[in-house]
Amino acid sequence: MKINRKAISRAAVKRKAGGILWKIIRWLMIIGICYVILYPLFKKISVAFMSKSDMYDMTVKWVPRTATLANFADVLDLIDYPKYFFTTLGVSVLATVIQVASCTLAGYGFARFRFRGNKIVFFLVIMTLVVPQQTYMVTTYMQYRYFDLYGLLGLFGVGKKTLIGTVWPVVLMSLGCQATKNGLFIYILRQFLSRLPVELEEAAFVDGAGVLKTFFRIMLPNAGPVLVTVSVLSFVWTWNDLYTASTYMSSMPLFSTLLNNLSFQITRSAGGNSVIDTVRLSMLTNAGALLIIAPLLILFLIAQKFFIQGVERTGLTGM
Repeated sequence: MKINRKAISRAAVKRKAGGILWKIIRWLMIIGICYVILYPLFKKISVAFMSKSDMYDMTVKWVPRTATLANFADVLDLIDYPKYFFTTLGVSVLATVIQVASCTLAGYGFARFRFRGNKIVFFLVIMTLVVPQQTYMVTTYMQYRYFDLYGLLGLFGVGKKTLIGTVWPVVLMSLGCQATKNGLFIYILRQFLSRLPVELEEAAFVDGAGVLKTFFRIMLPNAGPVLVTVSVLSFVWTWNDLYTASTYMSSMPLFSTLLNNLSFQITRSAGGNSVIDTVRLSMLTNAGALLIIAPLLILFLIAQKFFIQGVERTGLTGM
């Protein structure tokens, strides 16, 4: 039997050419996606470090001729940055701790315990990601506006209390796994915990460990990467959650509401519309936006390694 070496060679060349073409297409797609995501950030960085002369110079596009930090100094003088920072940090850390704790328990329950209606309840959890918050905004707001703990406060002679303008709505929603994207957190934790070997729990049960002891001594130490992933996502979404901040905590100094009205805040702090021109307003607005998102960029840089490991081990990249 003769071997057609030319045909084999042509097939190898075609496979190699196909592989090279696929790599080129893949890199073009990655570059395009990165451009769409990073372009606004690079634009803000470019404008924030420009002087007014650079803004009026038509030859200056991305790299300023005279880079300056004056815009950041002016923003810090116009807005009370420390008050906004520490308030937002406190709310974000509190919400993150509670959400990670409650969602981890829920994810562990779905991953390891079998009960009637398990799949249906888990499906409903996933469906919370689809239902927009605006559909239940009014009813939820009224519950916190006239909060009475399902009528139990009246039994003790305590009237209805309003929780609007406080951090309690975020705390209660986090405890009940009803905060922003908590359904996704439960899904991520469930996927990760279900992949851990069952033999670990069986060995712990043989040694006399109960469910809680097994959870805290066996499961949690092995769930480090996914806990970091969920913590980072929870912190970032709480930091940027305009809906919750504007609906339940509009009177609190939070970065999410400040970012939404940054131009108005800067103009009002400067003394009115006649004090600041549009070019300078653009420079200060971009500098202020960078100051607001800078802690998140630092957080991603620090937790990048664990974040990638957590995403890979949950099976989100391919199931």
